[in-house]
Amino acid sequence: VFQLMTFMLFSSQMTGGEKVDVPPARHGVGVEESAATFLTLTKPRAPGGDSDLLLGHGSGPAATLDQARKAVDDAARKGIRKVILQADGDVPHGKVLEVAEAVSQVEGVTVHVGVQEAGANP
Repeated sequence: VFQLMTFMLFSSQMTGGEKVDVPPARHGVGVEESAATFLTLTKPRAPGGDSDLLLGHGSGPAATLDQARKAVDDAARKGIRKVILQADGDVPHGKVLEVAEAVSQVEGVTVHVGVQEAGANP
């Protein structure tokens, strides 16, 4: 049994999925800042720590997912139906998806991910 297990261990390929080669973006359609609600995920304070969710463009009051959803809903009632979600590069992808999913529950809202151009100052 040990030999069979050893054979299976060395003969099987351990892959986590296919690698996807995503080219860098060169051109994109921007979203007008005055016509969007901004949400910002800050860099975690400690490695493996949690990120703060801020209402605003890089600064603003800290919020929970429910508070962010309410802010997006209030803005949508005023006709602002675009949400720009910004996150520091150290924020886990799962956290970004969690916030995007929460605010996309507001009817008629589209969520956009804010990106920084290569070479731009942080």
